[in-house]
Amino acid sequence: MNKNSQNGLKGSTVISVCLAAFLVAFAAVPAQAQQTTVSLTTPELVKGSTAYAALEIDNVNNLDAGQFDMSFNSDVLKVVNVEDGSIEGTKIPVQWRSIDGDAVRVIFNLEGVTGISGSGQLARIGFEVIGDGESNLLISSGLLGNTEANRIDTDWGVTTASDVPESTPGFEAVFALVGLIAVFCLVTFSRKL
Repeated sequence: MNKNSQNGLKGSTVISVCLAAFLVAFAAVPAQAQQTTVSLTTPELVKGSTAYAALEIDNVNNLDAGQFDMSFNSDVLKVVNVEDGSIEGTKIPVQWRSIDGDAVRVIFNLEGVTGISGSGQLARIGFEVIGDGESNLLISSGLLGNTEANRIDTDWGVTTASDVPESTPGFEAVFALVGLIAVFCLVTFSRKL
């Protein structure tokens, strides 16, 4: 066998082994768990009517308890009711109280320690529209806990139509980029052999 054939065979073997290693590595990486997110669905505000804002939750796992505060413009809105939520058909019993004229605190604790997983609503907050003008509904002090009394990592990003969601690459995208760079380097290296 001549020297060029041997170098070509070595380069092909190196590339094949590296590609096989990357395929095994990609197969071994577990799927990234989906982030628990909470968002606010806001109603149209018409003076003299009652409007409900819904706090939606997605991808929660083993939820047991939680709380959040909602602030608003008390010249425009007055809280008249906070309704229980529901996740995957399981009722989320809420309690609430005014923490000042411009905010309410909503808390909940589920019976037992089985936890709830899935998506649904944490609560619906009823507002009487008492004045003219605008009122942003803002969520703060949000905290969710699981059945082991650990905090659930939650994205409390409340979006409106004008918000543009930020996009960041996940673990898989970064890993794929690193893999492609490594393959490119190996191909370049093998050509020099």
